[in-house]
Amino acid sequence: MERTSTRRGLAALTAATALLAAGAASAHPHMWIDARAAIEVDADKRITAVRQVWLFDEMFGAYATQGMKKGRDGSLRPDALEGMARDWMTALGEPISHYFTRVTVDGKMAAFAAPRDARVDWNPKTTRLTLSFTLPLAQPLALGADGAQVDIYDPTYFVAYAFDAKGAVSLAGPQAAACTTAYRKPKELDWKTMQQLAEIPADPDALPDELFAITKGLTHRIEVRCP
Repeated sequence: MERTSTRRGLAALTAATALLAAGAASAHPHMWIDARAAIEVDADKRITAVRQVWLFDEMFGAYATQGMKKGRDGSLRPDALEGMARDWMTALGEPISHYFTRVTVDGKMAAFAAPRDARVDWNPKTTRLTLSFTLPLAQPLALGADGAQVDIYDPTYFVAYAFDAKGAVSLAGPQAAACTTAYRKPKELDWKTMQQLAEIPADPDALPDELFAITKGLTHRIEVRCP
């Protein structure tokens, strides 16, 4: 069930942006995202939301905007960007796809309320699209003895994330200074696995079970602690 729903969410996202229809090349991953995340902490040191910024790669930007009416400077109409943001958030909003984001405490996953502040920005000079959004938790989440874990990843490895920029992981809110974060990169893939993934076509359903068992562990984890 988890894998099927994740695939549906990916299919909807790529359909909304016309990436696959434009004939993306084979090889997993098919999208690259430079990501940023800010964890909101309230006055009682509870997690209340996860703010994210996803900067898509240039090829994705070119495909996603193909055929769209642009200004002389390459700009896109505001209503086109607003529509793109709505489509993407709808596609990402399937309960099991869960916006490719998980917040857990003591092994229990928190539920999100409806996302807010979703917007898409387009840079015609770099041909890169940016999706920004906030995921509020349905209820403020008190941290456990081991803190909380925020995982951002695509288990099918259709999308590859990177949190390499300075300050890509941060805390926000009235008790941000009282808490700490630790960012854990996913493990490196071996050469054989990378070669196998490179032969997979642009279809989440094409990922064999033995490779899915590996890629679903490629988690970008943010550990939050508030003493």
